Amino acid sequence: MAQSMEHIADIGIQVRGYTLQELFKNSLKEMAQILKEGCCDGVDHYDCSMRIVISSNDTTCLLIDFLSDVLALSYIQKTLFCHVYFSELSATKVDAQLYGIWFDHFDEEIKGVTYHEAAISRNAQGCLETNIIFDL
Repeated sequence: MAQSMEHIADIGIQVRGYTLQELFKNSLKEMAQILKEGCCDGVDHYDCSMRIVISSNDTTCLLIDFLSDVLALSYIQKTLFCHVYFSELSATKVDAQLYGIWFDHFDEEIKGVTYHEAAISRNAQGCLETNIIFDL
């Protein structure tokens, strides 16, 4: 579950998930959607698989670091990552396998994922949520 937000010169999203895994997966899918709209819709075959291991001081930083590393890999590998399988996901560490599709160009170029406004919290319905700002 995600919702777009207005932000000057950037794109902001609000992402939700009932589990940490769901929050990370939804964040990944929304970032791919910004890079190339509809790119992951109906994908049944992946062209690229990459392993990513990240440690961080807290869960919010871990999510932003995860997205930042995936973004860098997207540019390096010319791949839009649509799916992730987590071998390990805790409040401070992620060990995951990314699956993506090759692409020819982005619809939108993201320069970076910012820590501004990011703060994972649990809402009244028990759902984890955070805002994520992408620098364009």
